Amino acid sequence: MQFLRWLYGLLLNLFPRAYREEYGDELQAVFNLSLDDAMKIGGLEVAGLILREVISLPAAILNEHLRERRKANMIRKFDSYFDFSYGSWKEFLTALMPFFLAGAAMPLLNYLIRLKVIPASGLLGNGIPLALFGLFIIFLIVGIMKGMPRWSLPYFGFVLSLLSVYLFSFLFGTPIYFLFRNYQDPSLLMDILWDGIFWYGLLTTMVLAVAAIRVSPSLERFRNDWTLLCFILYGAAPFGLWLTFDEYVGEEPYTLLIFLVLAGGAWFYLRSKSEWKRFGLLFGALTLAMLIATAAKLILVPSQDWANPIDTSLANSDAKHTVIMWVWFAIGMLIPLGIKLLPHSDNLIQVSPSEG
Repeated sequence: MQFLRWLYGLLLNLFPRAYREEYGDELQAVFNLSLDDAMKIGGLEVAGLILREVISLPAAILNEHLRERRKANMIRKFDSYFDFSYGSWKEFLTALMPFFLAGAAMPLLNYLIRLKVIPASGLLGNGIPLALFGLFIIFLIVGIMKGMPRWSLPYFGFVLSLLSVYLFSFLFGTPIYFLFRNYQDPSLLMDILWDGIFWYGLLTTMVLAVAAIRVSPSLERFRNDWTLLCFILYGAAPFGLWLTFDEYVGEEPYTLLIFLVLAGGAWFYLRSKSEWKRFGLLFGALTLAMLIATAAKLILVPSQDWANPIDTSLANSDAKHTVIMWVWFAIGMLIPLGIKLLPHSDNLIQVSPSEG
């Protein structure tokens, strides 16, 4: 009977590899137990077991191969939906999700809730954000599976901005707090230092990415087009600008205008073929969006219920923080230039100790 066990194990190799690796040992163990039980009863029971396996096993093998093929076709078909030609409308609209989420969808939802068109705690008030963020996560996962194509880069920037604000700000901010907690003299330098706490993580990630790209052959695509890193950082801007209008009322027209500016920058970036032009488009759109946000604060602060009594200095101070945020994003946008301007390690002249 050892031969029957060996033969059954051999036949299991006819199943698809994924199915065999997951269920092969279990099927072999069940067959061995069934064979042992049949042997205790008698030869007819053993013959019946063999007959059942002869009839059912080929059908099961064929069924699993058909299922595997259907699954592969479905994956291939779904995967093909995200194979976009460079500069196409499909590539642009898919890349637009982070900008739409922070610059249009959430401000519009807040506006409708404030007008009581949509209840804040109802199905729509909770369901719409969950559906949008769920779609965002799906696109992010697809981008990871496809090796970070251009359309997915703003998604990574958006996630990095969340981590920078809510995680890395604590890690970087704690030592800065203990170093400067007794510093009482207000200055522009201190404002820049403190406001940068939210973006230190983002900039550190950019520096580490540049270092990894320069030494890793697998990241050659980023080495050939350093503006891809700029596009990642560009995807962090929507969340930063949305965050800067926290607790504001009536900011929706300005956030919509900012969204259109950032979307326009993304559109022209995806369609441009010159590296420096692509960089200029992203940097210019980011600067214009920050300028609109700064002007919006100067206009909106006097009308806010928390700005009482109305104080011009409060508007100027809040606008200044937006300008400082632009400074940090501008610095981050310049970091990828290190890929292009600094010499690569394979071009460096190696000097022996005796020559030194």
